Amino acid sequence: MAADQHTISVVIPTLGRETLALCQAALAKQTRPPDEVIVVLDRDRRGVAWGRNEGIARSRGDVIAFADDDGIPPPDWLERLVNALDRHDAAVAGGTFQETDPLLDAIRRRNSLPMDEQLDPGGLVGNGGNILFRRDCLMDCERDDGYVFNPAFGGAGEDWELIWRLRKRGARMVYVPNPVTHLRRATGAQHLRHSFQRGVGIALLFRAMQGDTSGIVPQDSLLWGAAGRKTDPRWLKAVWVKLFGPFARKQFRNARHFWWFWLGEKCQAAGFLWEMRRGLWTPHGNNQGNGLSRPVASHRSAKHE
Repeated sequence: MAADQHTISVVIPTLGRETLALCQAALAKQTRPPDEVIVVLDRDRRGVAWGRNEGIARSRGDVIAFADDDGIPPPDWLERLVNALDRHDAAVAGGTFQETDPLLDAIRRRNSLPMDEQLDPGGLVGNGGNILFRRDCLMDCERDDGYVFNPAFGGAGEDWELIWRLRKRGARMVYVPNPVTHLRRATGAQHLRHSFQRGVGIALLFRAMQGDTSGIVPQDSLLWGAAGRKTDPRWLKAVWVKLFGPFARKQFRNARHFWWFWLGEKCQAAGFLWEMRRGLWTPHGNNQGNGLSRPVASHRSAKHE
């Protein structure tokens, strides 16, 4: 296959985990080597959205890939992403994770994903640890919205919020079934905390979408849409599922994994309700920027970490 004509930047936001070195080692063995790897150390814990935006500001590539510091990309990761991007004339190419933690693996296996590369009608591309963007589409977001990744999303959901804004702009996305190995380990208690944060992110996205008239959704949800189009929230079913379900015991071989998942869904609902209540008391909470945050000034160029 002919060599691509791109300059590829890879951005890794990090808190300084030991697994960062493993991620960097995997990037050094890529069949299509990155032209630069930008590590953004978040010493002040400003959040992954800040780290990714800072990496974009430091980068020079016309395509920008994002990896997590606890992810190990396969050797052909960049090659397959950039080839898919060009083959489909897409703005975004991305995939998913292969979990190494038994609990996280059991949860992820509930939803089967395609085995073939394909254009994404919605809900497949969006994992911020296995994704590649054309720089132009990110710069459009920065120009129009004041940011690329929304800084209001402090813990979870910033990747899907960006995907939503790109879908509204008509961006073509392609799913590449080449998972990144995810090294994150999760005790039951850690999973519950993470689920709460996911609930907060879902509430932020829900608030942003309430005033949107495009009819586009980032993925199907009882809260905002089905078949890729916006609908009224299906509150009755959502409350039933979160309070009493999900009724998915048969999808888990290990009963303990199911019950941690089940409790996690309750924590996710709690995070959603907490953020929705907090939003009611935030001045102008629904009228800032993209429904969430005031636009910020464009990033200044900076040296690599």
